Amino acid sequence: MPISSPYPVTRHETIAPGEERAVAEVVRLVMERMHMQYPAGTRAKRDAHPKHHGVVRATLEVEPSLPQEYRFGVFAAQRSYPAWVRFSNGSGEVQPDHVPDGRGVGLKLMDVAGSKLLDDEADAMTQDFLFINHDVFFVKDAKDYVEFFRISLRDKIPTKFFLGLNPFKWRLKELKNAKNTRVQIANPLNTQYWSMVPLLMGDRPAKVSLRPTISRATVLPAQPGPDYLREAMSSQLATEELCFDFLVQLQADSRSMPVEDPRIRWAEARSPYRKVATLRIPVQRFDSPAQMAFAEQLSYTPWHSLSEHRPLGGVNRCRYNVYREISRFRHTANGVPRREPTGDEQF
Repeated sequence: MPISSPYPVTRHETIAPGEERAVAEVVRLVMERMHMQYPAGTRAKRDAHPKHHGVVRATLEVEPSLPQEYRFGVFAAQRSYPAWVRFSNGSGEVQPDHVPDGRGVGLKLMDVAGSKLLDDEADAMTQDFLFINHDVFFVKDAKDYVEFFRISLRDKIPTKFFLGLNPFKWRLKELKNAKNTRVQIANPLNTQYWSMVPLLMGDRPAKVSLRPTISRATVLPAQPGPDYLREAMSSQLATEELCFDFLVQLQADSRSMPVEDPRIRWAEARSPYRKVATLRIPVQRFDSPAQMAFAEQLSYTPWHSLSEHRPLGGVNRCRYNVYREISRFRHTANGVPRREPTGDEQF
């Protein structure tokens, strides 16, 4: 098993000393936790984002007449892509929706021609983009990931990663980022999401975001049930089409907008987000048992990608191996083949 991405780093990236060893250790720790959580004979879920609220049909409609610096990959020309969009909670533990947590979106486009980065899925016709409900991350690189996972395995609640015995080594920025990610929300369809980590837009680093087109005041139910987020989505999509603006923020300079440190916010004053497409989610029912099972079987990774949208930075290089090994373990344990969707699925 290779211990880091097999692709040469781009001119925008810098590999930190010891990264390959750190990535290999992250993979070992994550898979150790997977084997502990899901021993033989049990149904395996994802390591992160195991609780989903549903996967919905959608269409990504690329804007006409985009400026040249955005016209790469899936945004090269005006057209539409069928999509599957998975909404989920971030915690590795399946828990009630009212517990503060990260909230994620996996966007999978279909009918995307061109060779993909994953060598065993180079001919796949899909492109993935991953988002979460905050714009900056709580670890810098694979080395920090190792420490975080070690503490998580030992203590379950990784407070010591942020606040150790030595106050001079406290990770206050990381703690703030983690706290701002773990929140309560009223409805996943009315929340903004960000990639946190960068990817290429052609040959230029960028970050992406999904922003709901309609801003509305939504409130938590008086007595929220364990699955109230799915119920909120189901109620809204029963009668109303929903849209998100797909936004791109291009890197303006490499010092204030670093590729290798996703803890640092890219200032919108330096480089504002630009709308490049509309994600349109039509009226639908998505919570049939068959479609909910389909949501469990899907795999999302930023490396399901055209080279024009290649993931960048140490966190993404770590994701290459972690996401692949978790997907292989999960599908093998559950006796389900790893297969990319076509968009023609019926439930």
